Amino acid sequence: MQLLNIRRIMCHTFLVVYLSTSLALAASSPIQTPWNTGANHSPQTPAMARTLWAYISDQPSSKIIQCTADPTSGTFSHCSDAGATGLSSPTGIALNRAGTRAFVVNYGKHAKAKAVQCTVNPTSGKFSNCSDTHAKGLNGPGSLIFNHNETRVFITNSGGHSVIQCAVDPTSGTFSSCANAGLDGIKTPEGLTLNPTGTRLFITDWYRKKITQCKVDPTTGKVSSCASTGATRIISPNGIVLNSDGTRAFVVNYSYSKNQVIQCTVDPTSGKFSHCSDTGANSLKNPHSMVLNAAGTRAFMLVDIHYGEKENVATCAVNPSTGAFSNCKQTGATKLLLPGGITLSPTGA
Repeated sequence: MQLLNIRRIMCHTFLVVYLSTSLALAASSPIQTPWNTGANHSPQTPAMARTLWAYISDQPSSKIIQCTADPTSGTFSHCSDAGATGLSSPTGIALNRAGTRAFVVNYGKHAKAKAVQCTVNPTSGKFSNCSDTHAKGLNGPGSLIFNHNETRVFITNSGGHSVIQCAVDPTSGTFSSCANAGLDGIKTPEGLTLNPTGTRLFITDWYRKKITQCKVDPTTGKVSSCASTGATRIISPNGIVLNSDGTRAFVVNYSYSKNQVIQCTVDPTSGKFSHCSDTGANSLKNPHSMVLNAAGTRAFMLVDIHYGEKENVATCAVNPSTGAFSNCKQTGATKLLLPGGITLSPTGA
């Protein structure tokens, strides 16, 4: 049997146990750039002073958990259900630049896999009016990212060993003309991000232990000239983000033996990676999805506390000049079981 994605297989196993236990208990007694994603920066909206919210997709409960994030310490508080509906084992989550619309992909095969969009209240941060985007061709979607003019979306399709791209209606948020982006040689794509100009796409391949980079036509979204980044020190890569100028990449190694965040220098012309090294992030256990704040001074990662029982969110201070991580700790997020993706709301900070 081929090894595909152990975490999601275990997540679905846990989901069956979790639901069975819940039913038993109930019976015995009278729950950057482009559009923001766990794969990139939180977008900035000028001249705004909003509360910073973190949104985490929780797979077993099929909810989006909204937490208030302290922009200085990274501590989370007041975590609650954001109010999203129509979800089933949600994974990747993204917001538009204005923070008024959220998109969530639901992990599943074929008909059970879908992408949902919701209206976001800019004052309360709550979700409403959720509906199907009508995305086609999804099979095990994990993360998503939008191009700069918000007219095209890229979605990792681990079950289909591909990346799906769709046209996006900026007004209605519906997806159309979904098709395989044509990234040959991809086995289990997990994380993805775009450079600041939206002309180059980076994709982590968990199974093949590599990162692929491709040219992207910023107008049509057409992907071409895909090649390895040449990144080293990569072990089961999951999440990936770039700094604001696209010269440094941070890659999360989701591994039982190497719980690391690796940083690499990025050549803005060729997309090649070099000088890859450990960021020094510590106290992490199987980190996966990751996001940076708008200033690039703090990272947030989903991590295990007790695998198959509970996960949480860790945060580390980031030195923008060196890329070094320090003072990693738990955010204190609550109401999470097995989160699949994380993103931050746009702020003026």
